[in-house]
Amino acid sequence: MGSRVFGMAAQTRRGLFIGTLMGGVSMAALCALPAIAQEEAAQEEAAQAAAEEEAVELAPVFVTASPLATPLDELATPVTVVSRDEVLSSPAATIGALLKDKPGITESSFAAGASRPIIRGLDNTRVRVQENGLGAGDVSAVSEDHGVPIDPLSAERVEVVRGPATLRYGSEAIGGVVNIINNRIPTELPKDGFEGEASVSYDTVNDGRRIYGEMNAGEGNVVFHLDSFARKTDDYRIPGAFDRQTNTWTETSGIAGGASVLLDADAFSGYAGAAVSYYDSNYGIPAGDPLDPIHIDMWQAKLQVASELDFNGGPFSKLALTGGYSDYTHGEIDSAGATGSRFDNEEWEARGELSHRAVGPFTGAIGIHARGRQLEAAGEGGELIAPSDTDAIAGFIFEEMPLAGEWFKLQASGRAEHVNVTGTALDTVTALEFDSERSFTPLSFAAGLVANAGNGWVFGLNAQRVERAPDALELYSKGPHEATETFEIGDPTLDKETAQTFELTAKRVGDDYSFEAAVFHTKFSDFIYKRLTGITCDDDFASCGVGTELDQVLFTQEDATFRGLEAAGRVTLARWGTARAGLSGQFDMVRAELDAGGDVPRIPPMRAGAGVFYADETVAGEFGFLHAFEQDRISANETETGSYTNLKGEIRYLVPSVMGGNAALEFALVGENLLDEDIRNHVSFKKNDVLQPGRNVRLVVTARF
Repeated sequence: MGSRVFGMAAQTRRGLFIGTLMGGVSMAALCALPAIAQEEAAQEEAAQAAAEEEAVELAPVFVTASPLATPLDELATPVTVVSRDEVLSSPAATIGALLKDKPGITESSFAAGASRPIIRGLDNTRVRVQENGLGAGDVSAVSEDHGVPIDPLSAERVEVVRGPATLRYGSEAIGGVVNIINNRIPTELPKDGFEGEASVSYDTVNDGRRIYGEMNAGEGNVVFHLDSFARKTDDYRIPGAFDRQTNTWTETSGIAGGASVLLDADAFSGYAGAAVSYYDSNYGIPAGDPLDPIHIDMWQAKLQVASELDFNGGPFSKLALTGGYSDYTHGEIDSAGATGSRFDNEEWEARGELSHRAVGPFTGAIGIHARGRQLEAAGEGGELIAPSDTDAIAGFIFEEMPLAGEWFKLQASGRAEHVNVTGTALDTVTALEFDSERSFTPLSFAAGLVANAGNGWVFGLNAQRVERAPDALELYSKGPHEATETFEIGDPTLDKETAQTFELTAKRVGDDYSFEAAVFHTKFSDFIYKRLTGITCDDDFASCGVGTELDQVLFTQEDATFRGLEAAGRVTLARWGTARAGLSGQFDMVRAELDAGGDVPRIPPMRAGAGVFYADETVAGEFGFLHAFEQDRISANETETGSYTNLKGEIRYLVPSVMGGNAALEFALVGENLLDEDIRNHVSFKKNDVLQPGRNVRLVVTARF
């Protein structure tokens, strides 16, 4: 969905509240209305103060959805933005859990420590999760029990991008891009040379404890960054007197440091920097054999480099270079301490973008993107997928031009990519393994038209045709995966997958009411999905049909059609002084059908929600619900999932600062699933065995200085 990011570009800022608000409410922010409403409540006071003091005009706020400096409400690209305040308020230990209630987004929720985002019913290799524009470098798309080694606490904000801009990032972004943005490579000097943040929280549902801290310091033209976090949770409680969901504990920590040199010359300005990070996570896998529980021990070391130069003259306006290398390992460990499966992933990635000034009516950027991946597995993981290599190189372009003055703008992008995948495949007729190498050349293009109708209304039309190469797992899976209790079989003859999407968007951003909606239709040719065959296996292919332990899954290719609607809105009903109160609402649905008949498996149910909010300078609150309807549109060997209502509430209090400057202290009390309902996530492979957490009350204390 299109959305508007809230800018806190204030001349004076008291914690989270006092600032000048750029624009209106975001669909993505509906689940964090207290923080947003508080910012809005401060808007009038800040605006009056700015007028009285003749403050300087504030610059617009942009997101990374476009390579150009384009305001978000002028983009055809649908974007969802999650603010830093939402990150700190959320009990989510994973990126999927953080985003799960946003319109059009759900989560895989296989384990408390492993949950990927699902966008409009698309998951795994169709949703790219990245940090500052570079891929996560993990194996989370290999299986739903594998976590993403990026903790939400590291995010200054999270952007979910769909539409033309996704072609910058690769064909695996056919469903969308989830970009975790942080300041690990600093881009500017902190005010007064130093700034920091510290946060602690406690969750009742799992006795969860979390601590986070970060700092930025600069002197001259050099800036340093350091952040670290640790979180620990027990098995979470589920509805019932004293019941807990077995083996849902987590223990995660991480540390990162970075530095940049700020550049300022006659011909250009910008920065060049690097960051290193280490992530360590242990978490239980629910379901399975209760007498032999499995947990995952994961770690990742990562290096990222980045440089951006803004040119003061000439045909080119900006050069952006990014690169990274990651070394990832995880083991799946049983109750005796033995490692049943081990996955090792080494990955590198590099991107260069060169933005140009107007050439005739066109302004845009061209770029090159390359990556390489070596995936190795041992033990049962080696039976699932033998070592495989993936190499890709691509060129892309993004251009925009005005039409009819300021009323219309055309945005277009294209990408040409070459992908080479090698591995070991299984011949299901002879049951023999053989070496295989496949090469693909996906060609993709997209276009969007933005119409500014005045009075805050913006309309968009997007069209795209995107090709995706099959992933190594889809081609070369050939064995058991104990954690998911499946026996997965790939198809080395799979063709490219093609998606043709048309989308209409409408949004209105304003002080008193905001509205956003989108309707989309996607036609897939050769759609690749995991199909439950109804056959069970043991630990080898010969046992399939007579085994009893594992559900057989085949990677299958058929034509399919996805269509859906997403909408959200908010209205302010009352104002007094700097306070305001009002109502909010949201709705989303997606229907996915195979053209040959039947439904695509594990598609999220229709959802609707509403809430009330209040905010002034120091206090803000929200109370609302999100209702998921029964999902009875199911595929063969799938079961229906009942409806549920997640009742939520949140209240924040900002302690007035006596220190002045940027110092602030905030308390937040957040409640989730307050009705203590049985919640089962239809898109999860384990939804029949695993309930989602019961009633939770969360206390968060955040200090900024």
